[in-house]
Amino acid sequence: MLGAALLAGAGACTAEDDARPAGERMPVDPDQAQSRKNAEELRDWVRRHGDARQKEAVGRVRRIIRAGDGESGDAYVSTDINGGTTPVRDPLATAGAVAEAFAAGKGAEQGRVAVYDVFGNPMITARAF
Repeated sequence: MLGAALLAGAGACTAEDDARPAGERMPVDPDQAQSRKNAEELRDWVRRHGDARQKEAVGRVRRIIRAGDGESGDAYVSTDINGGTTPVRDPLATAGAVAEAFAAGKGAEQGRVAVYDVFGNPMITARAF
């Protein structure tokens, strides 16, 4: 009976599903210079418009790979979470703040953002922006 209850709950979706790691790793970066420029643009935007939590979190962003045209499509954010020069107290909350800052900078739901740790492991996946 307990097994049936566990199985019944296993398939349920929650609002936090996008905060759980998925099985795929960070995609290959076809243009590292552009992805570093994308990261710098996000940091600049957050410096001007973000809150204190977002400002601290985006300091961890190293590269942003964009898939799609211009402002729409998916974004893959590489960070130094779980391996940077200073430890992160709450890695998942930091990744969430990065995704939130990215979405705020886009201003509309135009795609999805995923945030990866220093090893390319997913931390936040499919967060709409």
